[in-house]
Amino acid sequence: MSEAEQQRLDRIITDRNFTMIAQWAEPTPDAGINAAANAGLFPPGSSPNRINLGENSNYLKMKGDSVFIQLPYYGERQVVKTYGQAEGINYEGLANDLKINRDSDRNYYDIDFKAKDRGESFICNLRLYGGTRGLLTIQSNQRNQIRYDGTITIAKE
Repeated sequence: MSEAEQQRLDRIITDRNFTMIAQWAEPTPDAGINAAANAGLFPPGSSPNRINLGENSNYLKMKGDSVFIQLPYYGERQVVKTYGQAEGINYEGLANDLKINRDSDRNYYDIDFKAKDRGESFICNLRLYGGTRGLLTIQSNQRNQIRYDGTITIAKE
């Protein structure tokens, strides 16, 4: 990692004012995901374990201790409370139990936090690489785990 990339990554962590735009969703493989893929329901270039999100509005924004999440969800949901509605992962509020850890050997940061919305609890891990790439893993008490792969932009750029 170059010095400029390291400085950018450190600035992202210090300011906590950035957006991750998700380009890929990586759901937990199961029979439903495989069936949807076999039926041709995923965008071109997608597979059951890596779905192209294209140009849709898919993001995680962090502003200080607050997060704003709008992401599609692919996978099995065990508890359904939104009858008749297709619902992704949507959250606006505090990043509870926020922890930031740096792995200096591998040059990445982990931002861990919890969120709770309408009875659903999320455990989130955002791993930031090189100041431009993020991997967001979300675990839920109502859904299978999913991971998103995307790019990071700084709000002030």
